[in-house]
Amino acid sequence: MSKLATVLGVMIGLIILILSMIDYQQGQFIYAFFNWQGLALVLGGTLAAIFINYPMRQVGCVFSGFIKVFASEPARSDDVIEEIVHLSHISKQKGLLAIEHQIDSIQDRFLRFSLTEMLIYNDAEMLKQSLENRLINMRLRHLGCQEVYGNMASYAPAFGMMGTVMGLIIMMTTQVGGGDASPYGTAQSNDMLGSLLNGMGLALVTTFYGVLFSNLVFLPIAGKLKVLSDAEVLRNEIIIHGVMGLKKTESPLLIKEQLLAFVNEKTKLRLESLR
Repeated sequence: MSKLATVLGVMIGLIILILSMIDYQQGQFIYAFFNWQGLALVLGGTLAAIFINYPMRQVGCVFSGFIKVFASEPARSDDVIEEIVHLSHISKQKGLLAIEHQIDSIQDRFLRFSLTEMLIYNDAEMLKQSLENRLINMRLRHLGCQEVYGNMASYAPAFGMMGTVMGLIIMMTTQVGGGDASPYGTAQSNDMLGSLLNGMGLALVTTFYGVLFSNLVFLPIAGKLKVLSDAEVLRNEIIIHGVMGLKKTESPLLIKEQLLAFVNEKTKLRLESLR
């Protein structure tokens, strides 16, 4: 549902923008909202600032994060709880080493890693420290991508304002600073006033672009990345608790009850039927 919500949000935002750009009195579209120079200044300046601020490896989050919000769903926890409980039954019947034959068939990468580490480490505390370090590294990586989009949301309005100031400077120096027109020529004054108003409208478009991309693109993407990250962190914390229970050879019932504490009541009721 997360992908559907993202698509719906984009569609609703575009529809509202397009409807707001129509002059209903004259029945025509206002093309003044489209200015490739202002668009290039806002997006190009924002991207340039990101390149300056971050190493190349982290800049890749701009593209991977954009794809992720459209292609990924928040990680669920119920399937991994079922799998861990199933592994606890195998461990109870055949011993802990019997889990080794199940690792290759497990889809979740963090669960595979955790089970492999469980078989390697003899000390439970060292195992827990290893898994928590892995989780911390993943969380820091996700926070880095969220920070990139958060900074892009702050850079875009600033470059939009810069474009407005540049546009006003150019407008004043080219329209007013010419000095050839007579101040007493009414027609020339009207033409100059019209040119000034038209130039001011074009100058303000860059501020519009900055606010638009900040609030409709960059901030929402940063927020969606946080939602996806929180869901994955919760899933991995469940895996860590489950694997630690397996390492301590706790009973399947106890492991199940500990893991059900992480989920909501609806999921808990559905998983209560696990044996």
